[in-house]
Amino acid sequence: MRPLISEFSYGYALTEEIVSYHRHKMKVAPVFPSLYKEGKDGYGYDVSIDVLGIPIFLQFKLSDYMKGRKKTKEIEHGLFTGSFYRMHLRSREKSKQHDLLLKLEKQRNHVYYVTPLFYELKTLNELYINKEIVKNSAFISPSLIGVIPDNDEHHISFKATGKQFYIFSEPRELGILPSYETVFEDLNFTESQYPWDTITSDMIRILRDSEILSDENFSLLRVRFRNQPQIQQVAYLAQVFFDSQLFVANRSN
Repeated sequence: MRPLISEFSYGYALTEEIVSYHRHKMKVAPVFPSLYKEGKDGYGYDVSIDVLGIPIFLQFKLSDYMKGRKKTKEIEHGLFTGSFYRMHLRSREKSKQHDLLLKLEKQRNHVYYVTPLFYELKTLNELYINKEIVKNSAFISPSLIGVIPDNDEHHISFKATGKQFYIFSEPRELGILPSYETVFEDLNFTESQYPWDTITSDMIRILRDSEILSDENFSLLRVRFRNQPQIQQVAYLAQVFFDSQLFVANRSN
């Protein structure tokens, strides 16, 4: 069954909750390219957070709800009993999305697909009111999925965080489905400023090596980035080319 919620609604609810989640331990803020000129109170981004902050790239993806019928591949292989979820990956023939995110993660960045463990609008509203969107979401790093060597359609099958999850078309176990806590406990805050210029260079190199950014577009990009803070450059590249939202996490004062 296709999800009965929109990716925008899920992403908005999740973002709002992430900002307030574990606030006593850390502060996390989304960074939007459009906030470059403002950079002041009321726009949702604290311009000082990037000094010691760690970048996190999240790509919001909805999942199909599967009722667990007998002829379903996952049921036939004995992987699940009852209902479960499928998160579809775009085939390499249609998009280089997974390859880009995988390469971005390999540059020692925190990169995750984020997908809900629910599919109905009613549930989204209930979880939003109770501030439980984060607890009912899975955070999957591209490296857990690995390289996809063909142009076939693939999907990730899962039931709940803390349980095994798998990749299809041919079933392969990927390990334990990670939760928000698992991901953010691994953050290692330092006392030095994050090398945002290095991330920008890495992202541009990935795009050029993947033949996504032509010489002409690269020249236009350099004009756009003139006098723009590095963190805003990263936010722009993340949204436009990597289809992901940049967050910055910092230790709470």
